[in-house]
Amino acid sequence: MHESAEPPKPLLILLPGLDGTGKLFGDFIEALGAEVDARIVTYPLDRRLGYEELEQLVRAALPASRRCVILAESFSGPIAIRIAADPPAELEGVVLCVTFARNPFPLLAWLRPLVKALPVKHMPHWMRSGFMWGSRSSKRLPSPANRATAAVDSDVLRHRIGAMLGVDATPALARIAMPMLVMEASADNVVPAAATPYILSLQPNARHARIEGPHLLLQTRPRECAAEVIQFVRAAVAAPLRAETTSGLRPDPVEVAPLLGVSSDHDQPPAPLRSPRSHQGRQAAVRRHPYDRHDGG
Repeated sequence: MHESAEPPKPLLILLPGLDGTGKLFGDFIEALGAEVDARIVTYPLDRRLGYEELEQLVRAALPASRRCVILAESFSGPIAIRIAADPPAELEGVVLCVTFARNPFPLLAWLRPLVKALPVKHMPHWMRSGFMWGSRSSKRLPSPANRATAAVDSDVLRHRIGAMLGVDATPALARIAMPMLVMEASADNVVPAAATPYILSLQPNARHARIEGPHLLLQTRPRECAAEVIQFVRAAVAAPLRAETTSGLRPDPVEVAPLLGVSSDHDQPPAPLRSPRSHQGRQAAVRRHPYDRHDGG
């Protein structure tokens, strides 16, 4: 008598931040351990592609016969939002990490034509560490962050910044009808605080995890982030295969067990992950951990 083959582990598709290299996912992938298979989709180092072209690149990289969840970090948020709004059959959920649905700096939109002159690789270390790492000490900027951006052509980085200043995935965000996890950094000095409430205003049933840390949340708090993501991915992939209905909504809720060490606004366990227009779900879960800021950054 042959033993039945074990089902494949949940698959998590990782979309990187502005650098597009995926080199900063190492610690997070390690924290995922054997619970989840992770696959990074990288962006070209020397081709100036906007959000539309990058969306097509990501769609082409998604598995055709394996259920998966997308995790988009920072710059890649609008890409994941647009894919989740018109998802392939195997996509079962989306995780938005320290990201946005539309231009996070609307007052700077007028600078878009001038981005081509931005010295993206000559910004002082203390400035980059303050924004990206959450500290004014250049010693705390991780070397992988420097290596990641160094590998990318300066014109490509400038093109992506310009695309970010003009993006608006709001219509797509409103159409998403699958489980969503929104991860927010408590000390994000890059993405404005208003970005997450805006996403939740259009997806009020999304699970909201606020983790103490800077913009590079997956890099500074990999274990905490992995715990949230593993639980979400398990629930999304374990649910009955996503089916289209006349309303376009997932017919069955996905139950999520409570996380140890997570407290909510009302000390209640997470509610089921439901489609956005079904029942009112739980708005926020907050995982709190000490965040060292010895130098006031």
